[in-house]
Amino acid sequence: VCEGGELFTWGENTHGQLGVGSQTTLIPKPQLVERLKGIPLAQIAAGGAHSTTVSLSGAVYSWGKNSFGQLGLGDTKDRDCPTYVEALEHWKTVFISCGADHTAVLSKEGLVCTFGAGGSGQLGHNSTRNELLPRVVAELWGARVSHIACGRWEVPVTCLLRQHTLVYVPSLDKFYFFGSGDEGQLEDERKPNQLIPLPINSPVNTGKSCQSNDHCRCIQYVFVSSMEIFVNVFMYFTQSSYLNGIATLEDKEVDAWISNSKCPESIKKNIRLIFSSEACINGSFLDKRDKHFKTSKEVSGVDMREVKRFYKKISKNQTAYQEV
Repeated sequence: VCEGGELFTWGENTHGQLGVGSQTTLIPKPQLVERLKGIPLAQIAAGGAHSTTVSLSGAVYSWGKNSFGQLGLGDTKDRDCPTYVEALEHWKTVFISCGADHTAVLSKEGLVCTFGAGGSGQLGHNSTRNELLPRVVAELWGARVSHIACGRWEVPVTCLLRQHTLVYVPSLDKFYFFGSGDEGQLEDERKPNQLIPLPINSPVNTGKSCQSNDHCRCIQYVFVSSMEIFVNVFMYFTQSSYLNGIATLEDKEVDAWISNSKCPESIKKNIRLIFSSEACINGSFLDKRDKHFKTSKEVSGVDMREVKRFYKKISKNQTAYQEV
């Protein structure tokens, strides 16, 4: 994702996982994903052969392989262009993780829902069924999860590492695991397929010292014993840390534009960056206080009063106003 809001993809495209609407199996150079133009993206995630993205307003789009329902669209048909996941509308999605053939979604309230392949219990629903639509992980209800991570890496000899999900609950300072536990992936002896989330004892310091810094990100590692594989688990970051990928307006920045009568090239560059991108403009004027999470086909999520306030403010500096 570029600062200007554009999404580029490249590489293998056997299932349309690049989202460019092409049937070409390999695209070696970055291609613009046209379907997402104008949408202020907060985060992207790539799985085995499917991809997802989340907007600043929590809208989720998915594309690529869908053999197990990992796109959350209610069917098993592959998509070669980003498709809006209607089942997650108003879910207030802030983070998403893709496994080899499953997907996990985290809401602003700390709820987790999963969908896709469930053959190893990696969906956490106490079954091995596949789920074609997002389903809340009932065992984690009320736990206020802060981060999620799906296994998606191939391992020599076995691919079992790709069939699990990890979540972290900061209030309990515990990791919860569900999915395949074969080949020593768990640090204690447990049945191969863990069908519901159960805590594991972290063998590392979970970084409690970072709690005092709201913007601190601690990268910790959970050791996966006999395979000598490490799974990255990111903890202790604020909601805003997910949502800082594209350029958006800040009041302090606008004040600086107004106060500088000469409007130097650096200011003009910032203005051009934001106001040449529909995505950056949309992201700059979102409704505050979570109202933007109500964005839908009927509700734009943009606060037009803020737009008017901005133009009234910027008009005090005619040079900056003209650049806008």
